[in-house]
Amino acid sequence: MASSVATRLLLLLAAAVALTMPVSAWRRPMRVKVYVQEYLGNGSETTEKVLVRGPGPANPSLYRPNNLFGDTLVMDDLVTESPDNTSAPVGRVYGTYMVSSMSRPVHVVSFTLLLTTGRYNGSTIVMGGIDDSSAVLEHAVIGGTAAFRGAQGHVVGKVVKAYSPTHVVMELDVYASVPVPWTQAEEEAPASPLIIDH
Repeated sequence: MASSVATRLLLLLAAAVALTMPVSAWRRPMRVKVYVQEYLGNGSETTEKVLVRGPGPANPSLYRPNNLFGDTLVMDDLVTESPDNTSAPVGRVYGTYMVSSMSRPVHVVSFTLLLTTGRYNGSTIVMGGIDDSSAVLEHAVIGGTAAFRGAQGHVVGKVVKAYSPTHVVMELDVYASVPVPWTQAEEEAPASPLIIDH
C-alpha cells in the first residue's frame, strides 16, 4: 500500500515537472510567408467558383451575386513567393468559404496551403476561421502534414495588392509551432530524477 502511494506521488511530481518545462523544449517554432493570387469573377482565369447556392436570404452587406446565406465557394489559388503575379510559384491554396451571416459580412473559411517547392515541399498547413470586413484577418492553424505535422498557431492575412477588381493578392503570414521529436525534446529538457521513461 505504501509503495503504491509513493508511486502515485512520484508520478504526480513527474507530471508537474513535465508541465512546467518551457514550451520550446517540446515545440519548435516555424514561420512561412507567402502570397495568394486570387482571381475572382467569371473569366477563364477565375480560381474561386460557386460550389453551392445557398437558400438565402440575401445578405445586404455582401456583393451580389454571391451574397445568399449559405453560398459556398471553392478555391484553388496559386501561391507565389512575392506579391508580383509573375514571381515563382511555391504552392496552392485549396479550400472553401461560406456566407455564414444573414446581415454581417462574414464567411466561415477552411483552407489548406500546399507548399510545392523548397524546404517544405509536399508539406501542408491547415487553417480555418472567419473572414469579415477587417483589413487584417486572423485564422487558426489547426494542423498540417510532413514538416508541419501537429502544427498549431495562427495565420495573419491581408490584401497587399489589387491588380484589378477581379485579381487581388493576399499575404499569408503563418506563425506556427510543431512538436519536437521525443528524443530531441528529451535532450533539450532539464534532467530530472523524477521522470521515469519506462
